[in-house]
Amino acid sequence: MNKILAAAALLSLGGAVQAQSPASPGPADLVDALNGAFGSHAGKRASHAKGLCVRGEFTPAARVGDFVDSPLFRRGAVPINARFSIGGGNPKAPDKSRSVRGLALRMEGGGETYDLLLVSEPAFFAATPASFVSFLQARVPDPATGKPDSAKIAAHNAAHPDGARQPALLAAHAAPASYATTPYFSNNAFVFESRDKMRRHARLVAEPQAGTRYLGADEEKALPELFLEDELGQRLAGGAVGFTLYAQLPAAGDSLVDPSTVWQGAGKVELGQLRITARSAPEQCEGIVYMPVALPSGITPSDDPILQARAAAYAVSLSRRSQ
Repeated sequence: MNKILAAAALLSLGGAVQAQSPASPGPADLVDALNGAFGSHAGKRASHAKGLCVRGEFTPAARVGDFVDSPLFRRGAVPINARFSIGGGNPKAPDKSRSVRGLALRMEGGGETYDLLLVSEPAFFAATPASFVSFLQARVPDPATGKPDSAKIAAHNAAHPDGARQPALLAAHAAPASYATTPYFSNNAFVFESRDKMRRHARLVAEPQAGTRYLGADEEKALPELFLEDELGQRLAGGAVGFTLYAQLPAAGDSLVDPSTVWQGAGKVELGQLRITARSAPEQCEGIVYMPVALPSGITPSDDPILQARAAAYAVSLSRRSQ
């Protein structure tokens, strides 16, 4: 077991103790909730089950050390192993679904590893592990209709108002026209330490250099249910897909521990450029567990309870995939 999974396993043990309290679900409870809502699919991730592998490079910004000091960022371009995905645990999710798109990537250099887990909306669907589990339990399909019970969803939203924010964002626009034409957000905050030892909270944002574009009404009707892989392949045939990675600073009142809130923000600091250069074979990323707490020196987790819970849950999910 590598050091990333070992750390997650330790977090998982801690979560198991925490799970003794009904108000504090443990890592296995989070994975159970995902499997309950989407089913359990052999060999697949419990969340973001459908995806495709890509590769590329990250080039740090010239003055990145003024914001975060790490051997990883003192180099030139470093290789990245990445995965685009569709949110949820359905490996056959349609590409036009109004669910989040994901970008998970691992960059390695200077003896360090940095995993980034980003989604295409600036808010997560839960503020706490309890809300996470409740959100998914409310969406377990009714055996009679095959659809979630709207009354259960309404009851969840009444008990956990944080659960209504991300769905409202998703309902406000059609699905992305491409994996390359949506921004991606960390939702969770992290603590960044500069070379002069200044510590600042920030969230991460990857802005598409191709601009943001969602499907038009005619495209929603005409495109096949599966189009994202072919679209990305055609796009990459014409050159690299680029994103600019920023650290978004919090404005006064922006929560440092609630990922379900949309930050007003107080400016951005450029961290560097992401270039996706080619598709890669499924085995190049499907066996990787991208961990939100796999961080280089100069970056540490915030006290966000979802961030802590996710790391341990991924270890549980991996153990089940490997069985």
